[in-house]
Amino acid sequence: MTRRELLAMAATGAFAAEHFNRAPFSHENLTVKLPEALPVKLSNGVTLLAIEDSRLPIASVRFQVEDAGGFYSPHPGVAECTAEMLTEGGGGLSGKQIADESARLGATLDRSGGAEAVTLEASGLTSRFPEWLGLTAAVMLHPSFPADASFPADEFNALKQRWRVRTRLRMALPSNVADDTLQRLIWGTHPAAVAYPSAESLATVTPEVLAQWHRERYTPAKTIVLCIGRVRTSSFVSRMDKLLGGWRAAETNALPPPPPQPASARRIVLIDRPGVAQTELAIGGLLMERRDPDFIAMVVLNGVLGGTISSRLFRILREEKRYSFNPGSAFSAYRFPGFWRVKAAVRTDTTAESIAVIMEQLRRLCDEPIPWIGRNRTPWAVSRSGWSSLLR
Repeated sequence: MTRRELLAMAATGAFAAEHFNRAPFSHENLTVKLPEALPVKLSNGVTLLAIEDSRLPIASVRFQVEDAGGFYSPHPGVAECTAEMLTEGGGGLSGKQIADESARLGATLDRSGGAEAVTLEASGLTSRFPEWLGLTAAVMLHPSFPADASFPADEFNALKQRWRVRTRLRMALPSNVADDTLQRLIWGTHPAAVAYPSAESLATVTPEVLAQWHRERYTPAKTIVLCIGRVRTSSFVSRMDKLLGGWRAAETNALPPPPPQPASARRIVLIDRPGVAQTELAIGGLLMERRDPDFIAMVVLNGVLGGTISSRLFRILREEKRYSFNPGSAFSAYRFPGFWRVKAAVRTDTTAESIAVIMEQLRRLCDEPIPWIGRNRTPWAVSRSGWSSLLR
């Protein structure tokens, strides 16, 4: 073997060793390219957004109606129940017929009543896109209430009964009791204080109230329709103009509720359930609105505290001390200040120790920099202004 061959083999071995000591990565995956969707407005005010993605023969469509969520509801349960009625009957079809027709077209329909907006989502094969898109639009524009032949009054009463039973079952879980109590303490008289409508509120819901809410809040100017998939933008806009272009409704100037007021002092509430094996801990308070420039930084900071399985709370309370199976933290932000919370179901005999761990980790966020982040306009800097209020 010549000297040149020996050097070549040694160099190859060194290169391979260096290669195997490094994790593989792709420059393509590290480059984030988010698609852009230019908004198109129909003559009646409906906003359309389309993103073409031809990788698979499927498409997803979301109808989103702003200012129709629970925060704007005249009474607890009205906005939520109206949203649920979207798939219970509409466009001259019963709820079962809607489900059967969706399955026949290879599509799925789902609705969600959020805090600020209502969404109706549909997805399916693009080969039947015009048909299931038309079905979705009909359900959004023309839901059936008990006055319609497609939705008899006795079915509505049975539906209300299911809503009330679901509410009572929900309140049988300690985690839900803790969530609802915490939200009432944080929000006070603000509409966000009602995490879920009570059985008593649902009992007062009538078809006339739901129909009126739909007429007032489900309007073109407040509606955004987003389409992603193997669908041409021009084709989507043309079809939506045919389906929604004739939609007319009087616009309502929906004013947001007044900003919530922060608590003047720390409060501790104990819900006594003698003999239970676990304690449900819920600690929280007001934080920031989603337009705050530190919103993204707070997302990162929440991951450090308890938002991931590698977070501090998860590591200490579960892996090190074995006090809790799934501790964590979360925060929500709206057009007005949202709230943060730490939750953990711990063994009852470790309640005091668990609270001490949580408060210590909140103190660390306020007083100590996060080593791998630094101090200049980082989540650590946000922690001093945002999370420091939690220790008062």
